[in-house]
Parts: sequence; C-alpha cells; structure tokens
Amino acid sequence: MPSARTGCLTRISRGIRLIGKLFEAFVLVRLAFPRIEPSRHDGIIQRWCREVLDILHINVSVHGRPMPGNASPVMFVANHVSWLDVLLLNACRRMRFVAKTEVRSWPLIGWIAAGTGTMFFKRTSPHQLACVMHSMTAVLGCGGCVALFPEGTTTDGTAVRTFHSGLFESAIRANVPIRPIGISYLKSDGSLDADIAFVGDESLVSSILNVLSRPTTFARLSFSNPIDSSIGDRRRLAALCQKAVERSLADPATFPLASDASPLRDAHGSSSPLAAA
Repeated sequence: MPSARTGCLTRISRGIRLIGKLFEAFVLVRLAFPRIEPSRHDGIIQRWCREVLDILHINVSVHGRPMPGNASPVMFVANHVSWLDVLLLNACRRMRFVAKTEVRSWPLIGWIAAGTGTMFFKRTSPHQLACVMHSMTAVLGCGGCVALFPEGTTTDGTAVRTFHSGLFESAIRANVPIRPIGISYLKSDGSLDADIAFVGDESLVSSILNVLSRPTTFARLSFSNPIDSSIGDRRRLAALCQKAVERSLADPATFPLASDASPLRDAHGSSSPLAAA
C-alpha cells in the first residue's frame, strides 16, 4: 500500500517555512554569529535544528542517556541514513560534524554547514584525512563534541556497513570517550521506513520534497553506553562501535508506540533563534 501523502497546500506551506528557516540560518551565520559570543552559538544552532524538525513533522524518540550540553567532550559515531540525521543529532546535543567534501558544494546548505563548524574532507586523500583528524583532536581538546558517520555513505537502514577506522584516532589522541548512536526511521507500527533514506542517485531536492510530502516521519535515536578510547587501537574501537550500533538498531523494544513518541522540546522557550541572537 502506498504511503500517505500530504496535500499540495500543506507541502507548499511547509516548503515556504523551510525556505524561511534557511534564510534565517544565512542571516545567523553571516551577520549574527560574528557579533555575538561563540559560547551562545551552540544553543542557537540547537534551537534552529529543533524548529526545522518541527516544520518537517519529524517525531523523535530518544533512547539511552544523551549527555547534557555541559558534559565533557565526546566523539559521537552513528550509522547514516539521511541528511536528516544531522538535524536529529544537533537537536539532541550540539556537535560538530565531519562530512565529505561534496556536501560543501550543496547550494546554501553546504555554506551553512561550513559556517556552523562542519569539517570537510575527501576520504581518498591522506593529506585531508590528516588535516581533519588534527582539527577534530583540537575541537575535542578544547571541550567540544564531534560526530562522524564511519560508514562513509548513507544506507537504507536495513544493515550497518563496515565502519572506517581512520578518524577514530582523534578520540585516542584527545583521550575522550566514544558514544555510538543508532539512527532509524520507522513507521507507526515500529517497522523500518526505508522510504526516508537518502541513497543512490536521488537528488537532495527530491529527498527534501519527499520529506515535505509525508504527514509525519518517526525517527529514533538510540544512545549506547560510552566506550573508553584507551581500550584499543582505532580498528578495535571502530569494530566495537559498529557492534553497539547494530545492537541498538536490532532491539525493537526501544521503539515506543507512535502515541508515546514525542518531538524534542526546546527548553529555552518559543522565541526564534534569530531573536535569541
């Protein structure tokens, strides 16, 4: 049976609101952030992500224990299904992401990602790998959090690909824990919703239109226990994290009924990120 779709007017309304949020992000990065304290950037970015999820009707359930915003530095690693993953993770806990260089060329979105601290590199370039590893270690050493998708690509969510181990060295050098996260998109009955995956030759615009046309998208973040980065080399750490993510995705008990799931709430009130800046 085909999935339910929203009406044309609803899609247009959501699309207009989404464009408005992208323009707001442009203003924040270009005009507001250079004029306000860097310590305030994270809260503003987190609130912006939550508001975009609300526009897209993404219903998020969080399992495990996400670390509070003022916790110690952590490297987060997760499986990768969609561009929505970044919004979900940032809405839950502010992180700086590592992304492939192709993302930097996405119109406006790539520029916003760069302006909010995303680190880009080409996986086949040893020089760029070394540079981004140095940057990650510096961020972690200064008390920040970084996040990466070690599969190196998106999947439809049915299985987890082998985790590349190269960037795990940053956690070892900075002596910080690694936190595996399982990301899944599910139907209201708890079964896998592969239609949301951003894979293959699908364009970003097509994927965004797909999300806008869905009445509600159910997302689940499953936080596994932290892994001490001192217990092994990068290959062992990558394997342990991959197993942790696979276990979290295979546990159906962690997904509540749709009526029990709720979106992430903004603890700072309803004012817009632009107003907060």
